[in-house]
Amino acid sequence: MSEPDQLPEPPWSTVLVEDQALLRNVLSKTIQLDDQFDWKGDAEDGLAGRALCEKHQPHLLVTDLHLPGMDGIELSRQVLKAWPKTRILVLTNLKDPYTLHQLQEIGVHGYVEKDQPLEIFEEAMVEVATGHTYFTALLHRNLSELEKDERSFIKFLSPKEQRIVALVGDGLTSKQIAEKLKLSHRSVETYRYRIMHRLDFQNASELVDYARQQGLTGERFE
Repeated sequence: MSEPDQLPEPPWSTVLVEDQALLRNVLSKTIQLDDQFDWKGDAEDGLAGRALCEKHQPHLLVTDLHLPGMDGIELSRQVLKAWPKTRILVLTNLKDPYTLHQLQEIGVHGYVEKDQPLEIFEEAMVEVATGHTYFTALLHRNLSELEKDERSFIKFLSPKEQRIVALVGDGLTSKQIAEKLKLSHRSVETYRYRIMHRLDFQNASELVDYARQQGLTGERFE
């Protein structure tokens, strides 16, 4: 039986992707001042972040989720596919059920909200870099609530229905949704009727509110 892969010893090569300039500068300085990390650079958008990962194949990627060009969800997905040994720590303001479910599905190694103290971020970096996982209590609590919620999108909606609800939440009409998804207008209307009937909604505004509460937005499905 082969020995499990040994994790690299520090300093761990690290790439940061964050679109807010002030926060990016603060975090970059924090990483550079810690001898346990070998800072390889930072980027302000997902495409530039992926290029940095391709160049350095870092041990640790720290990334925001809401990014221009390519969001952090897709960046994480592509990095884990191309360089499965890279460890990923997500730093974000997004806390909605759909985002948290996606992070779980992708298999990122850590999650920290941006309103946490800097000490928590530093602790999370070390934990993730050393092969452990680090998820704050918020993520565990919200995922638990998602599992218990009988009307959560993961239990209630098929992938196609999730996308239709997301586009409804974005304010698109059935005709616009049909054109975007290459479906007939009647098919979209049927989907909407069935979803609203199952959820016992009386009007479209309730469906829009549901989409936003669940974190279903059209841009997540682009």
